[in-house]
Amino acid sequence: MQWLKKEGSRLGGNTAMYFIRFIGKDGFILSRDVVARLRASGVEIAEQPTSKRDLTKVQETFNRWRDETGLPYYQLSRIAGMSIGENYRVPSMEE
Repeated sequence: MQWLKKEGSRLGGNTAMYFIRFIGKDGFILSRDVVARLRASGVEIAEQPTSKRDLTKVQETFNRWRDETGLPYYQLSRIAGMSIGENYRVPSMEE
């Protein structure tokens, strides 16, 4: 991701993460809920992790989770994102 951010045109932020997933490579996406799960799990990162230090901590955490569970990054990312945060009620068509 760091290389894509530096060398890729318009691939900074989460765009690199989405690109990696789009081309079929296993990867995680740092959505707001995934970051909240990481922070709730004791990973000391910023609310919007963009520094090399924060991204290294995120990568180390996902590597550990992958080694512990045998699950790919994309599944771990989805599990993390769905394990925290609010559930919003979707209004029906009648409302």
